Amino acid sequence: MNMWGDFHGPNAGYALELYDRYRQDPNSVDAATRAYFARWTPAADDALSVPALAAGRIVGAVQLAQAIRTCGHLAAQLDPLGRRPPGDPSLEPTFHGVTEEDLRLLPADLIGSPAADGAHTAFEVIQALRATYSRGIGHDYAHIRAPEERDWLRRTAESGRFRPPEDPIDPEALLERLTQVEAFERFLHHVFPGKPRFSLEGLDMLVPILDEIIGEAAEARIRNILIGMAHRGRLNVLTHVLNTPYSQILAEFTHPMRGRTFTIREDLSWTGDLTYHMGARRALKGGLPITVAVSIPPNPSHLESIDPVVEGMA
Repeated sequence: MNMWGDFHGPNAGYALELYDRYRQDPNSVDAATRAYFARWTPAADDALSVPALAAGRIVGAVQLAQAIRTCGHLAAQLDPLGRRPPGDPSLEPTFHGVTEEDLRLLPADLIGSPAADGAHTAFEVIQALRATYSRGIGHDYAHIRAPEERDWLRRTAESGRFRPPEDPIDPEALLERLTQVEAFERFLHHVFPGKPRFSLEGLDMLVPILDEIIGEAAEARIRNILIGMAHRGRLNVLTHVLNTPYSQILAEFTHPMRGRTFTIREDLSWTGDLTYHMGARRALKGGLPITVAVSIPPNPSHLESIDPVVEGMA
């Protein structure tokens, strides 16, 4: 019988203290508890839990895990220049009155988390949580009020369900893509100063990210993709994701009525007012013989009005 299936966190600490008292003197606990412990035969893997461990250390380990979930994003390595993140004192074990040695002595089951699967000690679980919340991607969901939504995000993040594969990145291809994005923005800025548009500067990675999403969708046999987006970066996405020719974009700045029949479907064509309201539809082919139809419907200045439109089109 494995007692850990019934007790978790601080409750397990209290049960451990009772069990230690039972081992020293069975009459020191009540009859019901004595009968329960008499049926429990710890396996070899539970050897770590046999010594009596102070409940304060167990509580400290649980609190450390919760602090990583709440503030771990403050220690995520997000700065491309390699500067240290601000961090938070609560992310250190000593803040909660425990040490790494204490964590190595505590069983993994004390910390309820998908990260505990396959782990033997609380230290291994804490390391897994740090890898989830404080590596290259930060998860910050403490502000969400719906408990079921927070719990879903926690379980999803810690299970690694949507964690991207650690495939090697082609740095030259990524640099070339980012150079295209940046050069286009700089050109528009210098050639058409004062023209209404919303630059992608500071969000250049949006285009490579969309490349990856469309590629993954194609491999998943998705053949139609609808993108409802606001104005920021729209021209860059039209040019580099939907392959709208530069000449067509520039014509919208210089001669708005020229070339309006270029798009495949008129209902996804230019809106006739501002350049950054444009939409388009293109069939993209990747390295495989797969065609994916990607559409960006035109969007008026009421930014979120495109959302129900895209849902209806889908």
